[in-house]
Amino acid sequence: MHHRGSRSRVAPWTLVLAVLALAASACSRTSQPPGPSSASGSERVWHLGQPVIDSHVHLSPNMQALAVALEIFDRVGIGRFVVKSAGPVGSPRYQASLAMQRVLGDRMRAFANIEWQGIDDPRFGERQAALLERAKADGIVGIKVFKALGLGVRTADGALLSVEDARLDPIFEACGRLGLIFAWHIADPVAFFQPPTPDNERYDELKIAESWSFHGKDYPSFETLMAQQERRIRKHPNTTFLLIHLGNNAEDLGYVDRLLDTYPNVFVDVSARVPEFGRHPADAVRAFFIKHQDRILFGSDLIVDFDGRLQLGSVWHVPDQQPGIDEAVEFFVRHWRYFETDEAQIEHPTPIQGRWKVDAIGLPPAVLHKLYVANAERLIFSPPSADTNRNNP
Repeated sequence: MHHRGSRSRVAPWTLVLAVLALAASACSRTSQPPGPSSASGSERVWHLGQPVIDSHVHLSPNMQALAVALEIFDRVGIGRFVVKSAGPVGSPRYQASLAMQRVLGDRMRAFANIEWQGIDDPRFGERQAALLERAKADGIVGIKVFKALGLGVRTADGALLSVEDARLDPIFEACGRLGLIFAWHIADPVAFFQPPTPDNERYDELKIAESWSFHGKDYPSFETLMAQQERRIRKHPNTTFLLIHLGNNAEDLGYVDRLLDTYPNVFVDVSARVPEFGRHPADAVRAFFIKHQDRILFGSDLIVDFDGRLQLGSVWHVPDQQPGIDEAVEFFVRHWRYFETDEAQIEHPTPIQGRWKVDAIGLPPAVLHKLYVANAERLIFSPPSADTNRNNP
């Protein structure tokens, strides 16, 4: 969901690459974990007795982070996973992420990211499109664009770079031409655009992570970003969009429903938004998931930092509450309970994301299979070739 921007550490990437190469045999032995075991004190939740695909994780490409992630995945029944932060094409992080993918084989896929330095170069878009050609050849399946686009990247005159800036057109078009998925985090929950005062429902987070507030200054409004997102989708019908965080608008199921009805090139994931859409009546959410069962992917937004520290869908550090592996297991079990049972007023996966409970939606097995496995398998692990009509998912 969010990433620290204040920490700086020079990663020993050469050592990372060497150690990853030596780890190939050990990791291959865990490529298909058994069914999930119960979390401490929690009932066993089997999710159809087969490994789930987590389509949205952020995993630093080194052995410490990988070891922590694999322990969590094996305990909760995550088989394959998709790293959404492989880094800008050609960067040290990118090279290490590719090495990690080679080690893990079919268990991992990766999305590259955009380096925004040089945005004032008139040929910025064309240069990025050329890098995407290389990414495709390297086995990258898409690019993930963070909320910095629209809310952080500035041009030489100090203005925020607009999502609709024409310099970005070649990037969107190249994704469509190459068959690369455009995964997009364009906005945070509505509360983050409101005054960060104690009566804000997300104040628990905002008082810790002040930079997450996009209220005032020259930030575009939440409504403006939603309109810009839709205009981009309409402008690039041959590009497949994976709108993370349930279309970046989990509070408004009607908006996401209309988006999916209107644009066949749009998919969404559920990452870090169970607290938001879980507040809707369970019957309405269940109906939404059943209606769009071919277009929704499971994702957790789990982050494992370079030193093995964890982020579970929200802030990095809550005083005296740094999460460990057991907390990560419980984080996943709460997802399974929400999607698989019909329990009322249960704890959602990330309590700091709102002091409320949610009603589980008890999806049918066939829908669960698509959410947990089939949709990500089809879209990410066995994607259509670049010359396939992307408008027929």
